[in-house]
Formats: sequence, structure tokens, C-alpha cells
Amino acid sequence: MLDLMYQMIWRMCMIVTIAFLITRLNLFRQMIYQRLSWKGKVVMIFIFGLFGIIGNYTGIVIQPDISKIPFDYSDYNIESFKAIADTRNIGVILGGLLGGPAVGLGAGIIAGGHRYLLGGFINTATFFLTVVGGLIAGWINWKIAYKERIQPSQILMISVCILFIQIILIPVFIESHEAGVLLIKLTGLPIIIVNGIGIWICALIFNSVLREEDKAKAIQTQKALFIANKTLPFFRQGLNEHSCEKVAHILCTHTNADSVAITDLNDVLTHVGNGKKYDHLLQENDQYAMKQVIQTGEIFTLKSISKYKTINTERPLKAVIIVPLFVREKPIGTLKMYYTRPYKLNEAEQELAEGLIMLFSTQLEIAEAERHKELLQNAKIKALQAQIHPHFLFNSINVIVALCKRDPLYARKLLIQLSTFLRNNTSATSQTLIPIEKEMDSVMAYFSLEQARFPERFTLKTSIHSSLEKALIPPFTIQPLVENAIVHGFSERCKKETVEITVNKEESFLKIEVKDNGIGIPSKRLKHIGIPSNKGIGIAIQNIRERLSLVFGSEASFSLKSQFNKGTIITIVVPLHFER
Repeated sequence: MLDLMYQMIWRMCMIVTIAFLITRLNLFRQMIYQRLSWKGKVVMIFIFGLFGIIGNYTGIVIQPDISKIPFDYSDYNIESFKAIADTRNIGVILGGLLGGPAVGLGAGIIAGGHRYLLGGFINTATFFLTVVGGLIAGWINWKIAYKERIQPSQILMISVCILFIQIILIPVFIESHEAGVLLIKLTGLPIIIVNGIGIWICALIFNSVLREEDKAKAIQTQKALFIANKTLPFFRQGLNEHSCEKVAHILCTHTNADSVAITDLNDVLTHVGNGKKYDHLLQENDQYAMKQVIQTGEIFTLKSISKYKTINTERPLKAVIIVPLFVREKPIGTLKMYYTRPYKLNEAEQELAEGLIMLFSTQLEIAEAERHKELLQNAKIKALQAQIHPHFLFNSINVIVALCKRDPLYARKLLIQLSTFLRNNTSATSQTLIPIEKEMDSVMAYFSLEQARFPERFTLKTSIHSSLEKALIPPFTIQPLVENAIVHGFSERCKKETVEITVNKEESFLKIEVKDNGIGIPSKRLKHIGIPSNKGIGIAIQNIRERLSLVFGSEASFSLKSQFNKGTIITIVVPLHFER
């Protein structure tokens, strides 16, 4: 018995080595952490089935002393009274305990079927009991593993129990019960001990690998959070050249990346690190990959940039990973990490990139929320400033004072208009949406006061259907556009000028058009509309754009068309809503 156990231990070492190799498979990790797909289960069935077949081939042939068998064996082939002390159950039981009933059953059929084909007077019994053992192990996995990971000590006790059941049931399934009992006496204990220890060692290997992986993931998570903490102050400023450059330097310092680039939907905002001088060449070839990442929202990985034939072969960058950046689940740009050696772009680096997607996107969403909050505050401040704007207020008062003696009724009318304008500006600061008719009251009040200063110079034309007067829009949407036309569009011309306001309904949307025949906007200046200048031009337009986006999201649109000396047309389209 000791000699048999010694030989089986040597054979078990081979099985343990194979078990270690199995831990290198990604499917193994998937099998431990989550339920396998059917495709994965089929693969694992064949792997653990092959595991069992190897155990059959490394088994030791045992033939009982037939002289001790108490029946006439003259009609039997003496060779048929043989058995194999093997380690096939290591693969079958492990497959069931780790992969569930399907894997245990499949591996049991493969390993047990192969053992049946090897012959022997217990081949039928071993086939059936091997399948039963795989099913029992799979059932235990189904009952326990979904709650917690089965520990090696538990696996040892479970496997010993299954092996014991298999051994004691052998005589029940064979014709010669006495030969079966004799075989159990010779091989039962070594098989239970060696297979049990083998399963336990394999479980220790698996568990050790998983602990190392858990530790590695914890380190990766800690690293991702550390990077996120470093980048938070900059990404809170939004996606701009300054913030992106700081973030790129942090990523180059704390990751394996040799070069980092950050882009918006169209252009590169920054590129730092090794290989920056090849940026124009990389852009030519990254363009398709960037569009794919933006459209699909999935990570793009390429471990051989050498496929790009147009890039100089002496370039230092060999691999790239492109990560999408999101705000409210909408792509706004990409993060590109380049490597001088393909092996640097390993699985851990890819997992780090996946983790950074969510962290960076959350930071950008925080920045967006803070920016919108600031815009709302600025809008309130601008509104409060408008009601006490010294030039507008003094000019209006001077006009009213001058008219008091000459035309008291007109002066009274203008005083009412001034009161309406100031009152609307004050009350609208606390409202998100107001009816068009209220916005038009502010427009008419402002226009009347300006017209009083410059009689017969300006003309205001409006076309608003009565059914749309209650439609809701953000406050200060139309009035600032009229003010822009008068202050900037007509500032260099003295002939009669016209502002036209048209409000129409297009299906479920409200279309607002503000048109003037002023001096227009030069093409060079048109590119910078929305960027504040020392004259304040563009602030109102950018403020309106941002508030429309904040209130209506992607459903709102703002377009500006202008030709020099021909005028400007501004079109706003928002969802059609009414007061309830």
C-alpha cells in the first residue's frame, strides 16, 4: 500500500503542475468570480475532462489476487480482473466545485468515459461513479459558491467525502462484490488520500492566484484613486488645454505610459511625453480609431503601431490605448496613452485605463455641474447689474426728464416701460422658465427706451402667433439679442435699422429667430463669438447658449449666421412647453 501511495504521489505532482497552468487562463478567473457563459462552460468541461484523462493515463494498474476470489473464474479472462489506481477525480471534482453542475457533469462524462474504454472489471462502476462525483461537486458549488468563495479547507473535506462515497459504492455496481471489496482494501485508502491531497493542493494554488489577483486589483484601485485625486483639481476646471496638460503630465508620471494625449471631439488639446514630435503623424492614423471610440464608447487598444505604414519607422511609440471621456453618458473627448514597448500595455494597464474612464468622467461631470451652477449665478448677477446699469439707467432717466415738460404723457409711458424692464429683470432671476409674452414685455420696454433716445432710427418688427405667447423659454433669451443688435450691430451706422423677431412652431419645437440688418460680424470675429472681450461682445450669446444647454440639454440648438454689411440672423430651437 505504501509503495502504491508513493507512486501515486509522483503522478499527482504532474496533475498539480497542470492545475497551475490552468490558473493562467482568463476563463479560470471568470469561472471563480462570476457565472460562466455556455461557451465558457464548454471550454472548461474539456479542460477539466482532459485533466481527468491525464489522471487515467498516469494511473497504476492493480490486479487483485484472484486465488482469493470465492467463485469459479475459469470462464473469465484473467486480464479483465484489473483496476487502475488513478487521479482522474482531481480534475472532475475540481471542475464541479469551481464550475458548477454542468462542468462537473461534462468533465465526469469525459474522464469517466475514457476510463471505461481502458477496460477492467470495474470500468462500468468507475464511469458511473465519476459522473456522480462531478454532479455532487457541481451541486455543492451551486449551493455554496453563489454566497461565498469555497475555501481550500472546505474543498478538502468535500472532496474526501465524495471520494469515500465513490470507493465504498464500487462493490455495488460490479458483478464480483468480493473482488470489489478486495480492491477497496488494496487501493481505497491511497486513492482517497492522494486524490484528496491533490485536490487540496490544486485548491491552494487556485486560491493563492486569486488572492494575488485580488491584491493586484486592490493596488490598481488604489493607484486609480491616487491618480484621480491628483487630477481632480484640474478636471474640475473642465476639458481645456491648461487642465489637460496638467492631467497628461500626472498620467505620464504615475502610469507606464510614455506619452499621453487628450483630445476633444475634433482636436488635440495636449500631448506630452516621449514621441510628442510625432503627434502630427499619429493624428493622421489615430483619426479613424478616435472616431470609432467616440461613436461606440469602447476602449481601443493597439499593441503594434507598426501597422501604420505612413509613420517613420524610427518613431519611439509602439503601442496605444484610446479611452473615451464622457459627460452624462455622452462622449466629449478621448484620452490616448502611448507606449514605447508593447509589453508595457499589459492587462493591468488596460484595467487601470478602464477604471480611469469612470473617475475622469465623474470629475468632468462635476466640473460641468459646477460650471452650470456658476453660469446660473452669473446670470442672476448680470440681471441684477442690468437693473442698475449706470449708463442705461442714466440715459433713460435723462430722456424721461427732458420729456416731462415737452410731452408729459410720453414721459409717463417711458417711466412705466422703465419700471416694467427693471421689475422683470429682478423677478426673472429666480425663475428657470418664463412665458414668451413676459420676455417680450422686457424686449418692448427696452426697445421703447432706446427708441426714445434715438427717435425714428430703430424699427422693431414682431411676428408671434397668439397660441405661442404662453410658451416657456429661459429668461433673458430674446432681450439680450435685441440689445446686442442695437448696441453692437447698429453702432457704426446711422440710417434706419430694423430688428425682426419671429416665433414659430415646428412640430414639437419652438423656433425663435432674431434678425437685424446691421453691420454684421466679420468672419474673423465670428469664429470667436462667445469668447468674452474687453468690450463685452459675445458674453450674452455664450450665456444664452449655456443656459439653453443646461435647461434643455441636446434638444436645444443655437445657430448664428452673419455677413459683413448685411446683418445677422440668430436662430434658437427649443422643445415646446407651456405653463401648467
